[in-house]
Amino acid sequence: MFLSLQQSFKDNPDLLAVRGHFELGSPPKLRRYYCLVNTKTGKPDTYGVLGDLVPHPGGMTGIKNIAVSLYSCVDAQQQGMLVTTGYVLTGVAANANTAAAPAPAPTRVQAPTPPPPPSPVANNIRLSPDQIDIAGVKLGMSPDEVRAVLKSKKLLDYDESAETLSYLDSVKGVMQPIPNGRFVNVIAAWTPAPLSSAGDSFQVDGESFEVMFTPVPGKERAMAIVHSVGYSPPNAMRETALETGLVNKYGGFGESNDLPQSPTWRVQSGGNVLVGDPCNGHGIFGGLGGLNVAKTGRENLALKKTPDDFKSQIDHCAVALITEDHFTANGGALRADRLVTRFTVTAYSPAIAFEGAKTATGLIQAAGGNVKKSAAPHAKDEPASKL
Repeated sequence: MFLSLQQSFKDNPDLLAVRGHFELGSPPKLRRYYCLVNTKTGKPDTYGVLGDLVPHPGGMTGIKNIAVSLYSCVDAQQQGMLVTTGYVLTGVAANANTAAAPAPAPTRVQAPTPPPPPSPVANNIRLSPDQIDIAGVKLGMSPDEVRAVLKSKKLLDYDESAETLSYLDSVKGVMQPIPNGRFVNVIAAWTPAPLSSAGDSFQVDGESFEVMFTPVPGKERAMAIVHSVGYSPPNAMRETALETGLVNKYGGFGESNDLPQSPTWRVQSGGNVLVGDPCNGHGIFGGLGGLNVAKTGRENLALKKTPDDFKSQIDHCAVALITEDHFTANGGALRADRLVTRFTVTAYSPAIAFEGAKTATGLIQAAGGNVKKSAAPHAKDEPASKL
């Protein structure tokens, strides 16, 4: 608090320019905090502020009626949350966004701060598939958008796999690729856990993302996201904090202790969120994911089923599903004392998969391939590209 007050009085507002902003919370309680730089010294201020933007000479943006928060601009920048687009900086202030503090070592995933209690409107949350955000990765994102998010995570390993749309040539009896049919199938990034004689231990620090795209060459969209986080026992988070965060974000349950094991949320076409899993949507991508996803080899889901299959999922289940699983190191303890050392959150959209499957089918038919109503289009694996 002393540092925050010191920041609020030491600089003349006329010398301060906005170098970017970050946002915290969710609608209708979303708040935007601005990060400032001293235009005379070029030194960025430490904490985000609230205030009213005003134009400065030379195209820079000033601010007035400043109220200093306790949220760190350095943390926001390191986590890829700082938005600098649209803010002009000149002179000594121009380097404020490139001289960021050193990023934390990516080999260790810090336990998140326990989320706030659920808001009174948590059970009235409305979502569309492209609003579902799993640690910064959203359903419907393009490969370039996913790459940018994963790069900001500073995980140690990264891998992409590609496939090519193909069909069975009934005359030659072989699979034929369609022209320009190569598409991004899966993008994965991870920080492996330390080597352990126990293999994939559930009590080590690490993090992984695995994102599957629709098989539409050049126009791929993320249709499934698998995010796993692991903690060593000293960094473990309390089960109650994890469950409260889930209720706060996705709604559907009155309190955190109402969550069943492996909860599932189903987003309907109208945007309302239902809970429960009558269609076994959890079985598609659910389960505790590994922290090392180097050899996943997942077949593209939109090529395993026909558009009619996905249409049935949409009509009878949901346009998008979110599932969660976690491992509790001391499961026999009292509920308030249980510690989570691995959790996995997945999101999958039958609606986005439906559009992908429909487009892939059309591309194969346009290339001269015959697609039976009961058969899904095919793809040919290509060597993975390690970046």
